[in-house]
Amino acid sequence: MKIAMLSDFETRGGAAVAASRLAAGLVRAGQQVTRIVQSADGQPHAWNTLCLSDTLPDKVARRAGANFWLDASVTFRLRRALSSLAPDFINIHNLHSANWPMALARVCAEYAPVIWSLHDMWSFTGRCAYSDACRKYEVGCDAACPTPAEYPALKPALIAAAWRQRKAVLADAPAMVAVTDSHWLAAAAKQGLWRNHRVEAIPNGVPLDVYRLMQRAEARQQLGLNPQGIALLVAAQRLDNRHKGVALLAEALRHVRHRPLTLMIQGHGEFSVEDSSIEVVPLGFIADEARRVLVYNAVDALVHPAINDNSPLVVLEAMACGTPVIAFPIGGVPELVRP
Repeated sequence: MKIAMLSDFETRGGAAVAASRLAAGLVRAGQQVTRIVQSADGQPHAWNTLCLSDTLPDKVARRAGANFWLDASVTFRLRRALSSLAPDFINIHNLHSANWPMALARVCAEYAPVIWSLHDMWSFTGRCAYSDACRKYEVGCDAACPTPAEYPALKPALIAAAWRQRKAVLADAPAMVAVTDSHWLAAAAKQGLWRNHRVEAIPNGVPLDVYRLMQRAEARQQLGLNPQGIALLVAAQRLDNRHKGVALLAEALRHVRHRPLTLMIQGHGEFSVEDSSIEVVPLGFIADEARRVLVYNAVDALVHPAINDNSPLVVLEAMACGTPVIAFPIGGVPELVRP
């Protein structure tokens, strides 16, 4: 079977990693997979990669804010790719990091049956990945959006039209199926624009041959960490993302009395605490899975202070390494972390 998978990134970010693991599993099962992405990582993979990166005119249009050009350009190139591939079905993942339009889903539905793997709420809201307490997406998002400047940002005047476009795209493709990785997201989708579609919840998997239990002392030794005391880990692709709740962790640490305490920070951005008795170890973004496994095994717990999330891979990966997880009961997290 020939499968085309459409997503913004090839391996960067949780949604892209989940798509990559799915693609690798499909290839192992004997399927022919082609990833269609805006940003490829340049590494060899089991699947084929077709990159729809910005052309020079696209880059000029992006700087000028000419979205109509960008939409037409990527739509033309996607049609050409799908005509050449002639896939048996198409699997869509995240589009919004590439600033790709919802209309690409309609294009996909013209060429083959479509399964859309939802990793957040973007496909059924006017612009946001997580709606917080806002329920406008159920009846119609508009310029009164409470967070228009947050990623993925959109000018308030354009939000109502974006929601209507999503509604029209899904109405035009009644056979399109949504697959979510949590029951929480499936329920939200059914309350929104996916209400007349088939929606299934299928949890993400983790490669247990990679994410496995190790001796903590050995892991700390390899990382050069203090063998004594408590070590905690916080991990997010971007530490300044409000939804990840990292600022709440800084406040919570004021109430932790145990010393010595080491806080390991994984992700892009900066983090600091006022208490000099807490050792902060910035790890940066870790792409290498073997090193991530060492980090998970070296700490006493992963702290995931997100205030909005779906089914975070860091939680699954930490638990696969036998590391306890401390998190808020939000989104799909209670389906993973159970007291």
